[in-house]
Amino acid sequence: MDTQEARELLDTLVAFHTENGNEKVVADYIQGIFEKAGINSKVIPLEDDPTRANLVAEVGHGEPVVAICGHTDTVSAQQDGWETDPFKVTEKGDFLYGRGVTDMKAGTAALVIAMLHLKEHESEMHGTVRFLCTAGEEVGMPGAEALEKQGYMKGVEALLIGEPSGYSIVYATKGEYDITVNMKGKAAHSSTPALGINAVENLIEFLDTLSARIKKEAEGKNNPDLGGTVYNIDVFHGGQQVNAIPESASAQINIRIVPEFNNATILGIFDEEVKKFNETHKAEVSYTIGMDIVSVVGPKDAKLAKIVKSVGEDHLAAKGEKPEIPMLGLSGATDGSKLLVNSPAGTAYVMFGPGNSTMHCVNESLPKGMYEDFIKMYQEILDQYMGIAE
Repeated sequence: MDTQEARELLDTLVAFHTENGNEKVVADYIQGIFEKAGINSKVIPLEDDPTRANLVAEVGHGEPVVAICGHTDTVSAQQDGWETDPFKVTEKGDFLYGRGVTDMKAGTAALVIAMLHLKEHESEMHGTVRFLCTAGEEVGMPGAEALEKQGYMKGVEALLIGEPSGYSIVYATKGEYDITVNMKGKAAHSSTPALGINAVENLIEFLDTLSARIKKEAEGKNNPDLGGTVYNIDVFHGGQQVNAIPESASAQINIRIVPEFNNATILGIFDEEVKKFNETHKAEVSYTIGMDIVSVVGPKDAKLAKIVKSVGEDHLAAKGEKPEIPMLGLSGATDGSKLLVNSPAGTAYVMFGPGNSTMHCVNESLPKGMYEDFIKMYQEILDQYMGIAE
C-alpha cells in the first residue's frame, strides 16, 4: 500500500462514526480489505449489540504467535471548540486533525497495512501474526474481554498494542477500577430532619472512612515500574432541592491499581467497609463496578521490546534526531489488561503507536510524519520477529 492509499485508509476510518459504539462498520470494512488480499479474517459481533463487533485476522502458520491489537472506537466528538470537522481528516501544516487520529485509528490503520505487508511475505514467515481489532476499548473493554474468553490469546507469546505512545515504549500499565457508590436514605422536610435519613451526609461520612483506609493501606506498596495507587473521587450527586432532606446520593471513584495493592485487595476493603457501615447506620450503602481491569507489566528484556527499541531508534537516527526510545510505565490502561489476564507470566507486552497528548481532546491531532513512520516501523518490527529476510 503506497502513501496515498495509506492516507485514504486513515481518512476512511476517521469518517466512520464510532463514538463509543458502532464499530462493526469498521470491522466489516477492514475485512473487505483483507478479503481482497487473501487474508483470512472473521468479524465477531458482540453478543449484546449487533452494531458492535471485533475482527480477528491471521497471517502465517505455526509458532511463535504474535498478537497485534488496535481498537476501532473513539470517545465522543460532541464538544464545542472543534476548528475542523472531527470526522474528516484535515491537514494543517505538519499535523492531521480529526477524532481518532491519535486514539487510535492511525495506529489501527498502520497495523492493517502491516498485515497486508506480511501477506506478501507469508512464505518467508516463521510463525503467525494474529490481528485483534477490538470494540469498546474506551468504555469497559468488552471487545478485548470477549476475545480473551473466546481463546484468541491462546499460544500468544507477545502482544503489541498500537495505542498512542509516540516515540516511546510502554511496557507496563496500571489496572483500574471505576466504582459507583450509592447511598439510600429517607426523604423529609428540611425543617424536620429527624424524620428523614440524610443520604448526602451519610455518603460523605462513608467516603471519608473508605478513602482514609485505602490511602493508609496503599502507602508504601509501590511498584518499581508503575509507582503507587492513585485514588480519586471524581463525581458526586445528591439532593434535589435545598429545603428537602435527600433520600439518595451517589459518588464515582476512579482507582489506578498496581500489583502490590491489587484489585482483589481493594475490593475486599470495599466489602468490609460497606458491611461495617450498614451494620451501624440507618442509611444503606452499596456499590457497582463499571471498569475492572488488572495491571500489566511486561518484561523489559523480551524479544519484542528489544526489536521495537532497535527499530525505533534506527528510524530516529535516520531522521537526524536523537536516537533514544525511552521505556515507560503509565497509569493509563489498554486492551492488554483484558487480553493478558490469563496469559502466562512473562508474556511480552509492548504499547507502541502513533500519537500525541491530544487524545480525547477537542482538535485531536497527529504529526503527519509519525503516521508514515509507524507504518514503516510496524513492518520492520514484524519482519524481524517473524524472521523475514530484508
